[in-house]
Amino acid sequence: MSKARISERICLATFLLLAIVPLLDIVLSLAGFLMPASRAAAASGLGFRVSPTYVNPTIAVGDETREAVTLQNSSAYQIIVNSQIGPSGDPGATISLDREQVSLKPGESAVVYITINVPENAPAGRRQQTILFDAASSSGNDVAIVGRVGMELDLNVIHPVAEVRWSFPHIIDSSEEVVFDASGRNSGNFTTRLEEKVDLTGLTGRDTNLAGASDPLPVGQTATVRALWDEAPLFSVQRGVLGLGSGVGTPVKATAFFIIFPWKLSLMLALMAATAATGARFQPIIAKVLAPNGRETVKAQRGKAGK
Repeated sequence: MSKARISERICLATFLLLAIVPLLDIVLSLAGFLMPASRAAAASGLGFRVSPTYVNPTIAVGDETREAVTLQNSSAYQIIVNSQIGPSGDPGATISLDREQVSLKPGESAVVYITINVPENAPAGRRQQTILFDAASSSGNDVAIVGRVGMELDLNVIHPVAEVRWSFPHIIDSSEEVVFDASGRNSGNFTTRLEEKVDLTGLTGRDTNLAGASDPLPVGQTATVRALWDEAPLFSVQRGVLGLGSGVGTPVKATAFFIIFPWKLSLMLALMAATAATGARFQPIIAKVLAPNGRETVKAQRGKAGK
């Protein structure tokens, strides 16, 4: 190839390059102009933060707790944050949000409260749940998700008192004090007192409430709590609701029925009546033996037996 042809090709390439660069610049400018506002905001680096992103609460059955989550808009655009609870197949806890949508101006922050409620019959154990926060740019009518942050809830559900056993009489002598004993283990996560409550409801008479408490009990230790009832009615049928707890969560409960009457005195009277009846039945025989002719008859019978 001659030097002249080489020079011509170099000149042509230079010309094309000088012509294409301005055209490309125009095309890019038009693309930026036509880009939707939400994508432009995303390309500008829209800032959105959630704090904290991990919560590990311990909650007793029957209790409720609230967790605060801070949402912060650190961008130069106004955003809308939609909150939703992720799917879960575990019905052991009820989770709710105080508000599901928050609008944040540039640099603004807001607090969303998450309420966690554990029913009384929930089993103990750990549960995981995710709360999703979707940040969207609010530019005119165009609202598109530009960021998603998940917050993980790692719940530890406990039964504060375990291995509960009750000891009490079902037939109560009204002349004596009644003892309600309850033993249980502190299965919580802190030292506490075990508290026993006995609520008695009678068909007749007034209702009665009894209580007892243990000394401070370390975690994992067992104690027996006693409640005394020294004013039982003379005759009554009572329904009792017994509960043993630790001051948090729902106590372990049991229901029982009690028959109250002076059974010891009644038994003594019954024995006396039986003895009197027996004595009355044998009294004619004893009187006949002790009579003069009765003694002669006995001697005669003995004499015949001797022959």
